[in-house]
Amino acid sequence: MIASSGPTTVDLVIRHGHVLTVNAGDDEILDGAVAIDKGRIVAVGATAVVDEGCRGRASIDALGAVVRPGSIDAHIHVSQYTSRSVLPRMGNGPINMGHWKAELRPEDEHASASLASIDYLRCGFTGFVDPGTIFEPDAVARVAVELGIRIWLTDPYVADLGRNLGEMNPELVAARFLARWPSSTEGAARRVGSQLWRNADAHSLVRAFVGIYGEFTESDALRAHAFKIAHANGVQFQQHLGYTPAAYRDQAARLGRTPLAEIDRLHGLAPDITLVHMNDVGPDDEALLLKGQARLVWCPYGTLQAIGVGDSRNRMSALSQKGARVAAATDIPRVVNFDALASMAIGCGAATGSPLGPHQVLRMLTCDAAASVGADKMTGSIEVGKSADIVVHRPLELGVDACWESVVLGGRHGIDKVLVAGRSLVDNGRLTCADEGAIVETASRSITGLLSRIALAIQK
Repeated sequence: MIASSGPTTVDLVIRHGHVLTVNAGDDEILDGAVAIDKGRIVAVGATAVVDEGCRGRASIDALGAVVRPGSIDAHIHVSQYTSRSVLPRMGNGPINMGHWKAELRPEDEHASASLASIDYLRCGFTGFVDPGTIFEPDAVARVAVELGIRIWLTDPYVADLGRNLGEMNPELVAARFLARWPSSTEGAARRVGSQLWRNADAHSLVRAFVGIYGEFTESDALRAHAFKIAHANGVQFQQHLGYTPAAYRDQAARLGRTPLAEIDRLHGLAPDITLVHMNDVGPDDEALLLKGQARLVWCPYGTLQAIGVGDSRNRMSALSQKGARVAAATDIPRVVNFDALASMAIGCGAATGSPLGPHQVLRMLTCDAAASVGADKMTGSIEVGKSADIVVHRPLELGVDACWESVVLGGRHGIDKVLVAGRSLVDNGRLTCADEGAIVETASRSITGLLSRIALAIQK
């Protein structure tokens, strides 16, 4: 419990909430308050104590609602969000996601990210991370300014062996799509670090990290170059690894060690490295991950896909229980909405033999998600000094387990208020930051145009 000394006037005080701080001790404050000034949290504690030290220019009476950090989607291919209902129509036919991605224009990426963002906010998410699959980052970065949501992004499609993705996952690739990737190691290397200028403004809602596509689409030289740039700039390094267990094992057979062990041999695993997926983790890899403390991003839907073909040794929930920083993410929310991510994680934890509790899932969605992009000192928990990225949630009022009822069962139902850096984006369950109808209309036009261009692209 921390309170400012003496009465201080602040911008906002949220009072009488059931505060889930998501700090090191998973503290819950039954009648708690959060004081906010200039976008940051300046006091947290019992309502009576915070009231003694802080006087708000504005005040919110939470009336016992859950007050928690905003969720962060640690991995989404956000420019593909508008393809959600198109994906089932593709099936195993001649048109696949590669054709869709090949035809994306900046206005399509902006429309997709805008549509995703209104869904995020309505579900209690205050930020998302794209892993370098936006062709025009500026188009998506504008969404942070327009809607007020946090965005982390990196350089587009950093890879010099892109053809490997088509060999392993042909359903993701088309020739016209790969033609937009770098054609050489030099070309890919020139992209690395191109977005780091965004970090110069400490108050910006858009932050950048260094990422390569991964999944064996990079040479050792390109990966080493990206590591060097990340370390020199003090930012997180990210890549996909182990999406397809069979491909991971095939690569291990060629190397004589697992791909994770190869990265550790060449570069050393450390907390400033984030690996996405890891759907195949044997005992040796598990030991390396725990020793090196690399950050992990778990996409439960990808785990279900691997389980469906009997080919997964997913250990993400078990690794989280052993102290690893594991974030949960949607990848592409193909079959569920963002608010079902917690339930999907719970289900996958059970399916992989390591059941999860609600506080563990909440950490995956908040502080561990922030850690995956090196932002856990800025956001992801309700602590003094951190950004006021906060959700006021009125879930089913059973009054038994506030965390379970809010994070797992609550979903978007009962999301009352969403604040990012102290700014109200959702109030009384309604968006205050955007014209939802206009965003949906623009997205619909984008989808219609893309479908038309896909048909033309296939005929050529």
